[in-house]
Amino acid sequence: MMKRFILRFILFLVLGYLLGEVVVRYYKLTSDVPHRYVDTHGLQLYEPGQTGYFKGASEPWTVNEFGWLGINTIENKNRRISIIGDSYIENIMNPDNCNQGYLLQELNPEVGFFEAGRSGVTFIEALEIAQKMDSLDFDEHLIYVTDADFTESFANKTRYADRLQVDLDRNIILKGELKSPGLKKILYNLKFMYYLYLRFPLFVGEQNKGEIAATEDFDRNSFDRLFAFCQSNYDLRKITLIFHPETSDDIVSFFKEKGLRHIRLVVQNGKSWDLNAADGHWSCLGHAQAARQITAAIIK
Repeated sequence: MMKRFILRFILFLVLGYLLGEVVVRYYKLTSDVPHRYVDTHGLQLYEPGQTGYFKGASEPWTVNEFGWLGINTIENKNRRISIIGDSYIENIMNPDNCNQGYLLQELNPEVGFFEAGRSGVTFIEALEIAQKMDSLDFDEHLIYVTDADFTESFANKTRYADRLQVDLDRNIILKGELKSPGLKKILYNLKFMYYLYLRFPLFVGEQNKGEIAATEDFDRNSFDRLFAFCQSNYDLRKITLIFHPETSDDIVSFFKEKGLRHIRLVVQNGKSWDLNAADGHWSCLGHAQAARQITAAIIK
């Protein structure tokens, strides 16, 4: 009797999982996540030519020849602007018409935009990305940042093996490595499991869940050293920092003092930009407000 019960229970679980897999795939309840590789510069890029769907989208995304998702409308445009950032720019948790590139393109049809977003991008990696993409003759690089993007750039404080960082004691860039690529490939291909992983807090303890972590104290000396390294190694004249609304006053004031172009985004009308209570990534409302503010302050 017990053996029969166990067999029926296992059969029920298998059939339930298969049903969940069919439903999630049919209704596109999760976004397809492209596979990555590390290039010779130490940048983690997506394997070109991959295709898939953003959550709820009817049209597929395709990884372009440069290894990025998102919009690329720079061809035959006199003004070219790149959009660089972490998971907020990658933005696979929203439909593609909520992406910064899509929204900025609608507001500024005369400008060519190019998105380069990927979860885990630090401030220093964003500068490396901008430097590599300068071969495409960009007029400006918009780099979206918040506190963690700076603190996670310092290998001297904490070494994140899966992220590109700078060692300011030796003045060198430390390349990142792919973290558990095999396990991630399995998870991303099992759509129902991935849906549960994203949907319920029980399964998301180690995810990048947006700006929900405590902010570290501002270390002026470290930021002075970081800025000196950036001045020596990158062309900062093309860089505009897009500070998230929650960015600390100390960090914003520091870069203002250094004369770097920037804008600090503001949450308007008292409506939260958070995707949901457990995820601080921006909702479509947040992305739309950000695009309008950037257009008014920088692009126009």
